[in-house]
Amino acid sequence: MNVNDFNQDQKQALLDLLLLGMYADHNLSSSEDQRVEQLLGTLKFSSDYERDQFSDAAFTRARQKSDSPEAMQAYVGELAKHFPGNKLRQEAYDILDDLLTSDGRVSSEESKLLSTVKDVFKL
Repeated sequence: MNVNDFNQDQKQALLDLLLLGMYADHNLSSSEDQRVEQLLGTLKFSSDYERDQFSDAAFTRARQKSDSPEAMQAYVGELAKHFPGNKLRQEAYDILDDLLTSDGRVSSEESKLLSTVKDVFKL
C-alpha cells in the first residue's frame, strides 16, 4: 500500500474509508486488519495513547456509518472532501479496492460500497 502522496489528514480519511470497507459486509478478515494496521503505522502520533485513541474513534465512526447504505453514502461524501482531484481519489479508491479483495472474495455489500465510492468520487 503506497500512501506517500497523502498528507496526514488524507491518511486519516483514508483509514476511515478502509474501515468503512471492512465493516461493509460485517466480516472482518485478518488480511484486511493487517492492511489497516499498515496504514496506521504510517500515521504520526505523539504517543501510543494518542494513536490508540484515534484508532478507537475511527473504528467507532466506521461501525456507526455502516448501519445503512444511506449513512455509508453520506459518510463517503464527507470523506471525499479530503481528496481533492482525481489522482488522489483514484488512489484512495484503488487502496480500498485492494483491501476489499485481499481476502479473496468481494461480498455484495462491499461491491455496493465500491460502486458508491466510485460514484461519489466521480471516477
